[in-house]
Amino acid sequence: MRRSILFLILLIFCSTFVAAFESGKYPYYKKIILPSSINEPAIIGLDLQILNNMKPDGSDLVVTENNDEIPIKVLINHVEEVAHKGKIISASSIRQEFRGANFDASKVLDGDYSNNDNAYYQIDSVKDPNYAWIILELNDKTLTDQAKIWSLNTEYTWTELQIEGSNDNFNWDMIKSKKKYEVSDVRTVTYPPVQYNFLKFSFWHTQSLVINEIEIYGAYAGKAIFFAKSGNEYKIYYGNKAGQPPIPYDTSQLSTKKTTPAVSLGIQENNKNYNFDSDNDGITKDNCPTISNSDQKESDNDGIGDLCDNCPGNANSDQKDTDNDGIGNICDNCAGTFNPDQYDDNSNGKGFACDDNDNDGVINSQDNCPSTSNSNQNDKDRNGIGDACEDFDKDDIPFSKDNCLNKPNPDQKDTDKDGIGDVCDNCLLGFNSDQYDRNQDKIGDVCEDEDNDNAPNYNDNCKGTFNDGQKDTDNDGLGDICDNCPIIKNPEQSDSDRNGIGDICDDSDNDGLINPRDNCPQVPNKGQEDQNNNAVGDACEDFDNDGVLNNEDNCLYDYNPKQNFGSLYIQSDTDKDGKGDACDKADSRFTENKKGLISIIVALTVVIVGFLAWRLNKMPVKK
Repeated sequence: MRRSILFLILLIFCSTFVAAFESGKYPYYKKIILPSSINEPAIIGLDLQILNNMKPDGSDLVVTENNDEIPIKVLINHVEEVAHKGKIISASSIRQEFRGANFDASKVLDGDYSNNDNAYYQIDSVKDPNYAWIILELNDKTLTDQAKIWSLNTEYTWTELQIEGSNDNFNWDMIKSKKKYEVSDVRTVTYPPVQYNFLKFSFWHTQSLVINEIEIYGAYAGKAIFFAKSGNEYKIYYGNKAGQPPIPYDTSQLSTKKTTPAVSLGIQENNKNYNFDSDNDGITKDNCPTISNSDQKESDNDGIGDLCDNCPGNANSDQKDTDNDGIGNICDNCAGTFNPDQYDDNSNGKGFACDDNDNDGVINSQDNCPSTSNSNQNDKDRNGIGDACEDFDKDDIPFSKDNCLNKPNPDQKDTDKDGIGDVCDNCLLGFNSDQYDRNQDKIGDVCEDEDNDNAPNYNDNCKGTFNDGQKDTDNDGLGDICDNCPIIKNPEQSDSDRNGIGDICDDSDNDGLINPRDNCPQVPNKGQEDQNNNAVGDACEDFDNDGVLNNEDNCLYDYNPKQNFGSLYIQSDTDKDGKGDACDKADSRFTENKKGLISIIVALTVVIVGFLAWRLNKMPVKK
């Protein structure tokens, strides 16, 4: 009872100082979003914007209730190297001792960063020819967000990395999915802040793997505790690194328990009342109030100085950063997923963390096998590596690259180059990636001998017909016995008229010449006349370009296209003499094709003249 009364007195006492709160000293604030019903201490998780702008110990943070300052308790986890407090508990393999030097996995935590013998960890490259892993146990369940890895031997180094976390060394969660990294002596890997007892590092490497040292850094993180009550408005002010808490608050009542509610924060807002020189650069209306920048350089004219701007190349006065990775949404290549490194392996404008390299509907940062499509994310052994990327047959070849998934074959021998390793191929010499075996005799169909001619299907030039000698006169891959043109190469076996004779051997116009040797294969022209020597027979030419081929044209050298005469579409030929009007003289059309009639007329004329002469000769002569 006394304690409650004391706390109440302290609150009343503190309230006498509320009026002294000077909001103008703080350049930024965020609204605190409460649940619908609350009347107890609550926890605020400090995000990256607050952490980057506050004093390292958080002593300048202020929480207000209805614009009045209230007591808060700030708890900060400072950045420190935590791996050296832990130990390596297992590794996929270790190189055997050599000339008295050992290469135990504990070497990565011994503080020796050199390349001297006995100073580094090396795997057994026979056991782990492509992939290796180590498991680190931290001193306790520690919040971490960064690893630094030394690998000074560029011949035996890693190219891809995956990080997982566990609290029991059995059930693993993905922290950072498999990702490619450029080769260098020292590489820094960042990931979202996580808390685990165990960290597993998986490395895909070249030839072998040497690691000189690993450092793990605890995340700089923090939280604030305050008493929250529904119906009131709460804000948290920050950014005044020169500020000091004006009131010696009693925070003993601000304790937490498992059920203590966590409240959320709104977006960062610029304090319009700000008029204090927090960074001592001589400017109060400062476009970067937490970092000294007397030049006030501001490339994108959004009111935020370049040194404070999370996207200095694009205007974004709200500095919205949804994933809290320090990169503003407007220029973040993965705005909804934490990726401060902005890594984009395929240069498609989308960060690796939220890309889906294998197009299986699961983004890389959440995919337990980002290199191979596996939308079901199956993980039988629950080791954090999807079955699609797992090495089920223990031959040190991952699933996505193994040409024989269920039988060990580290040499990956594939004689017929069909993508199926010899040890599990049902037809070693015949290409059959589908592995069809219709009669289920464990011999692939392409290795069967359907026509019993002692030639397996993959090597039979006439699979359905017995042809023991495999004779192929034209060497087109088809045995003579089933080749529709055995004397001329025609692997496509084209037969337009379906007469059983390949087009290349057919005589379409029945003029005694097969098509490839006929200069006019559709029109009979046994003589193969070709006046202009253009390799096209005259019968197939159209010398006068009137649309009528020579073999049908009634006027070979004079333009006379077909015309519509009643129901007929023909070339004009008035006297029906077979000679088109275009080349038939008008004055000859009456007689040139009427010789019989003329002969009759001539004969009749001769008869009549003769008869008249005879009569005159019989008539008496008058004296």
